[in-house]
Amino acid sequence: MLFDNGGTLFGRTPAAEAIVRLAAERGVRITLADAQARWRGLKAAKSKSPEARLARNRSAAAHRAAYLASYGPLDDICDGLAVAMYERYKTSPETMVPYADTRGTLERLREARVAIGIVSNTGWDIRQGYQHAGLAQLIEVFVLSHEHGRAKPDPALIRHACDQLGVEPTATLMVGNDAPADGGAASAVGCPCLILPPAPAGAPRGLAHVLALAGLDSQAGDPGHSLPATATATLTS
Repeated sequence: MLFDNGGTLFGRTPAAEAIVRLAAERGVRITLADAQARWRGLKAAKSKSPEARLARNRSAAAHRAAYLASYGPLDDICDGLAVAMYERYKTSPETMVPYADTRGTLERLREARVAIGIVSNTGWDIRQGYQHAGLAQLIEVFVLSHEHGRAKPDPALIRHACDQLGVEPTATLMVGNDAPADGGAASAVGCPCLILPPAPAGAPRGLAHVLALAGLDSQAGDPGHSLPATATATLTS
């Protein structure tokens, strides 16, 4: 079983709250409403180019440069806020929040001796977030784009993860939240892919689908494994 990270197993604490906190540490007060507006503006101005997204995830240096450029307007609030947001929000293990059903799903898979790997487009060592959440022991392999100079949908990352786990792609399920990246990478090597819909950080993620596809008890009565009322899932192969 292979999983994407962000938006699949982990969400993040609210960015606007981080802006308020980090600005206060620098002696500047900004209201939560203003911080939320600032963050919406940054998101709207962020490059939507697929190639730009791929490029920033191919190295740690490119990732840092891309996000510092994106966060640059925050320095209008106070000097150094852009760097602080990158170092203490975007790349901080403390801001990674497992979804409500992440731990239970990973534990159930490990109990069933299903090999588990993470294949993530990222520019920093997200292993720290798994360690912080007490989940690192459940993951056998981490394949992180910046460590390989490649980013999904490059199928080489899926192949490498499967090789490391000693499994065939055709006998492996990739679980993600981005159809072009996760689905594209998986389908190129014949690996079925489950694409999950969005969910708020800390909420149930709909990972009961994963257990069902693995032929395991989904523990439907357990709130940690329940599906959001509006959840849908797409299985590609």
